[in-house]
Amino acid sequence: MINLDTASKSRSNCMICNSEIKYENESVNAKCHYCGHEEDTRLYCKNGHYVCNECHSKDSIDIIHTYCLNTAQDNPFEIAETIMRHQRVPMHGPEHHALVAATLVTAYQNRVGIQNSENIIEAIKRGKTVPGGYCGYFGACGASVGAGIALSILTEATPLTPEQRSHSMWVTAKTLNEIADAGGARCCKKAIRLAIGEATKYISELFQLEWDNDSTGSFGCEYDILNKECDSKCLYKKIK
Repeated sequence: MINLDTASKSRSNCMICNSEIKYENESVNAKCHYCGHEEDTRLYCKNGHYVCNECHSKDSIDIIHTYCLNTAQDNPFEIAETIMRHQRVPMHGPEHHALVAATLVTAYQNRVGIQNSENIIEAIKRGKTVPGGYCGYFGACGASVGAGIALSILTEATPLTPEQRSHSMWVTAKTLNEIADAGGARCCKKAIRLAIGEATKYISELFQLEWDNDSTGSFGCEYDILNKECDSKCLYKKIK
């Protein structure tokens, strides 16, 4: 198991200089500071630094992978909160999309007594393909897509399986509705909690499973100091 209390890394703003990230409507060509890959992007810091999705997520993906493959925890909220507290998991970023998918698959399998590491690995593999900024630029929060990925894996859905395909899209729609109704600027921590809460309800009903689906629980806000755009009306901030 990894030590979830070690490691340090800037968790908000630019990973290179800690300056504010700009979210633009027009894309520009930029080179990743770490791997040198060039691509079009709408997200870069005010000093011109750019980190591609793969480099941004690498540490976090490793943490998600290791923890989910080793934990016996069957509470999806506890799994997600443990991972999000790790110092190498940033405040925002595309890694959160893989986190939702992996958390739901892991918790479900542990709850029903299934040991299938390939499902967890597949959840991470699919989830990490959803890029950062998806909520604002594509109209669908990646946390909701992550929930749909999880259910697709659990039901073995493909484009040619009518019922399973519908369930995957329904859970995406229901979680997306929750996140949209919550309002505010993007907050990956809030989106994670809302997506897991609604997805857990849906999975519980679908598989007739008794599962904790209280998305508020005792999770007060501990991330507001990292989020410049923190929503004062956030339900988790009110719990604090």
